[in-house]
Amino acid sequence: MKTLYFQELERLQSERSRIWHEIEQLPDMRPGSLTMARPKCGKSNCHCAKEGDPGHGPVYFLIRRVGHKNITRSVPLAVLDTVRQQVETHHKYEDLSRQYVEISGQISDLKMKQVRESASGETPQTAGKKTRKSPRSRS
Repeated sequence: MKTLYFQELERLQSERSRIWHEIEQLPDMRPGSLTMARPKCGKSNCHCAKEGDPGHGPVYFLIRRVGHKNITRSVPLAVLDTVRQQVETHHKYEDLSRQYVEISGQISDLKMKQVRESASGETPQTAGKKTRKSPRSRS
């Protein structure tokens, strides 16, 4: 019969493998976020100069952080849906990566606990329980 330790270890390793497989199946991705703007050109005789006019556009931008700078690139309408899907895929990748690292930490903690218990002579059934010492014989 498998101990609880091995059952939990198998469960965590299986979950970690499932997440890794899901990461491997992800399509193209790109980091960043999409924003939409309706810029005003600044010409006094343009329709956008009138109060209440929404401006030109919409114009879409992909913004991502590189080092300490934000990099902004315009996104043509022809590829907007593709870029949106790639950004969403990257967000899913980040979420799966966080889960993978969390489960890997749990596996490491479980293994470390098993090593400590083995080194101290405890079994999973006796871990944390106090044992009574037999009284010394008086001779």
